Amino acid sequence: MNHTIQCAHNCKEFCTAIEAATQREKDAILQYGTLRDQCDYPDVKHILNELIIQRQRSISLLMETKALIKTKFEVLDQVRQGFEMV
Repeated sequence: MNHTIQCAHNCKEFCTAIEAATQREKDAILQYGTLRDQCDYPDVKHILNELIIQRQRSISLLMETKALIKTKFEVLDQVRQGFEMV
């Protein structure tokens, strides 16, 4: 899967790079889950579960970053609006 990310640097609540990364992590979780469910060997099941947990942590980090970006843009908007009022 080769997607080109168009970064507009004014994405506010919707960062295409974060959205693409999040989707890739979700896809990986689904793939690992399918492989885990098809596997009979406990050690392999364990490592696939660990990989799923790591991907879930990555999604959490991406969501935290997205929230931080949103907050930063909100502050910048407030500053800009403050200057426009003057």
